[in-house]
Amino acid sequence: MKSESYGLRALPGLYEEWGTTGMVANIGTKLIEASEGNLILEGTLTVEAHGFPTSRGTIVHGGAIATLADEALAAVAYTVADEGETTATADLKVDFLRPARPGRLIARATLRHRTRRLAFCEASIEQEDGRVVAEARALIAYVKD
Repeated sequence: MKSESYGLRALPGLYEEWGTTGMVANIGTKLIEASEGNLILEGTLTVEAHGFPTSRGTIVHGGAIATLADEALAAVAYTVADEGETTATADLKVDFLRPARPGRLIARATLRHRTRRLAFCEASIEQEDGRVVAEARALIAYVKD
């Protein structure tokens, strides 16, 4: 039986540390579930910090949605990282399908393929009710610490 990867073991502790400052704290990200190659994050995007006013009411700014997607994509790649590796986004593509309302958003990410230095990942961003508001793909690089 294969042992659990370093990245998967380290991720919960990293989220505890990251949750107190920076972008992870800004979008209120919590690690909900992780396994090798799969990950679910929850972000709390607020009117005050992430809102964009429109004639139909406040929506979440696309940059905040892209940030949540990017975080999930890099983190799902990290679930299979070896000790001494970190992840960095090399390319990110986000398709915005519909406006998102402030509140709890869920990012579901999957690692599609890993080479020695790269990971090909995809994610969906959903409102709490399950409606998909964005889909994203990324090429994630593994970088030696």
